[in-house]
Formats: sequence, structure tokens, C-alpha cells
Amino acid sequence: MYKVINLENFKKRKQYNWFRTFSNPCYGINVKMDITEVVKYTKETKTSFFINILYLITIGLNSVEEMRLREVNGEIRLYDTINPTFTVMTKSGVYENTGFEMIDDYKTFYATAKQVIDHIKNQDFIKETFNDSLLYNDYYMTCLPWLSIDGMTHPLCDNNYESLSCPRVCWDKYVEVDNKYLMTLNITVNHCFVDGYPLSLAFKNIQENFNNCRNLFK
Repeated sequence: MYKVINLENFKKRKQYNWFRTFSNPCYGINVKMDITEVVKYTKETKTSFFINILYLITIGLNSVEEMRLREVNGEIRLYDTINPTFTVMTKSGVYENTGFEMIDDYKTFYATAKQVIDHIKNQDFIKETFNDSLLYNDYYMTCLPWLSIDGMTHPLCDNNYESLSCPRVCWDKYVEVDNKYLMTLNITVNHCFVDGYPLSLAFKNIQENFNNCRNLFK
């Protein structure tokens, strides 16, 4: 579900009108995140680190209103909930995009994500299309589990404002430093909707989720 925001009543219309003139109004920030508790929980429970991180990041993003703003069919939409979409490697070594509707309950989220991922991993065919979603109520999420990095950029399509309104997210291979596990998290957003404060708030909320993961996973 979503509500349409009239541009005249949009509190950030000046910001929107300025950055809307850019062919690519996106920017990204890379932050080192402390994921010590997530790693410990994952090892103790022998659960999927990817799914655990996916859940904590998605609920963190959804907690910030600006992260749920999209431009679709000429409308500014504020969605109630945004869904996780992500890449999964198939048996052939080719990646497929997939996802599902967001589920707040961790256990149900985990079971759904595992089922979706296992299905894609074992499929014997490659879809002709790369991205089937035309709703744009998604986060585009991926990871680089083979590399520890300081930062990254995403491929962005100029002048496609519907696609550009979707935040992109990537995280890397975590490393142990001074008895802590650290991970670089990149969030790339559209400046028409997301300025520095809400983006900083998203990182803050996600870090709190990482710290408090044991309670969120109950």
C-alpha cells in the first residue's frame, strides 16, 4: 500500500525540484558497521549470515520514511513497506534477481528467504529478463562476500527516475579487527528524496539492529 504525495504539499519539494533536473541525482555513502553480535549469533545458531543481515538492514531502512519514497508513473509515492530484492547465483554461475514481500516476523522472513534462495540456486534455466519488477517498491540489495572493501559504486541508469528512486545497498566480506567483526555497508540513494540526515538515520538504525539482533530474532 502507498499514498500519493502532492508535490505542492511535499515538504522537500525545493530539494526534489532541484535534483530532479539531474540526469542522475544519486549519491552513496560507505560506512564501517560493527556486526559482532550478528556474526556470533549466526555461528551459534548455524543460520544464514546473508539472510540475517538482509532482515536487519531491511527493517532498518523501512524505519526511515524517506527510504520508502518512490517516483512511479509521475507520482511521488510513500509506501507503507518496501520489499527486499537481491541477487542469487544459480548452478550455472549466472546471477538472478529475486525477492519477496517484506515480512516483519523474523522466523517467517527467514523461512521465506531460504526457500526463495534455495529455489534460485537449484534452477536449471536462466530467465530472459534481468529485472521483472515494475512496481519499484523494492530495495536493490547485493553483497560481495569474497572481498573486504572500503567502498563501492552502483550502476545507475540516467533519466530513469523510477529506477533511480530505489535505494541500492551492498555489503562486503566482514573482517575481524580488535575482537570485533566489521563490515562495509554502502547505501546509495536518490537526492530528490533522501538527504544526509535521513541517510545517516538509516545507518544509525541499522547499526542498532545489528547490536540488538538477538532480541529482534526472537
